[in-house]
Amino acid sequence: MEFKGKLGLYKIIETEDKTKTLWSEYFAEACHNLSGAYEETLYNYIHGCNIPEQITSGNIICVLDVGFGLGVGLKAFADEINKHENLSDRTFSYVSMELDEDLFLWSVKNNFPEYTFIKNENVYTCTFILNAGIPLSVMVLIGDGRITIPSAFKQNNFSPFTAIFQDAFSPKKNPALWTTEWFSDLSFMSTEEVYMSTYSASVSVRKSMIAAGWKIESAKGFGQKRTMTKARLIGETNSTLAADLARSPTLELHDI
Repeated sequence: MEFKGKLGLYKIIETEDKTKTLWSEYFAEACHNLSGAYEETLYNYIHGCNIPEQITSGNIICVLDVGFGLGVGLKAFADEINKHENLSDRTFSYVSMELDEDLFLWSVKNNFPEYTFIKNENVYTCTFILNAGIPLSVMVLIGDGRITIPSAFKQNNFSPFTAIFQDAFSPKKNPALWTTEWFSDLSFMSTEEVYMSTYSASVSVRKSMIAAGWKIESAKGFGQKRTMTKARLIGETNSTLAADLARSPTLELHDI
């Protein structure tokens, strides 16, 4: 299956866990590991950002999903909330961005047909009613996330992030969402206890995170991928990892 959006052709590809991912002509890359789109999302982001533990903690949860795509991150987050009980007094929010409005509309029509999103300028919002009537506030901003997300935060349109699914297209294809400046913006928009997780193990990305004040650790990657990266604003970077990075001549990424 394929369709045309504002940024070119998109192809829908079935992955090994029988769930779908998206290949973008514009970025010449798929959104997920072909070993399994949904399973990768669970591994890298739901568990990588300690979402089950956050749900049981009793605190406000606000997730930033860096790139809406087919909405796999939203579905996985909603599914995880649905596993828990006695959440009637909890606040759950999901925030994301999408460069191509046509892609967002296609994804909503095909993957969330039971929900109606309301558009106000460049922002789409909806409230998902989950099991036992639990509301999940959903906000997707259309356009350049480097501009739209910080602007919406400064207008108090959502709470500080407690989890960040750093799931942008790869640094080679979409470097703007992997720079020191981007990670600095994310730290400003997050709680002190935030969890950030990404499939990337790039040295330049890890150095960019550290330069922006994040403390990082390496973890086993999903499927055939050897390693991934987790980050927090508290604690310390693993000393062995820090030494290895310091020895590398690779530089962190910066805005041009």
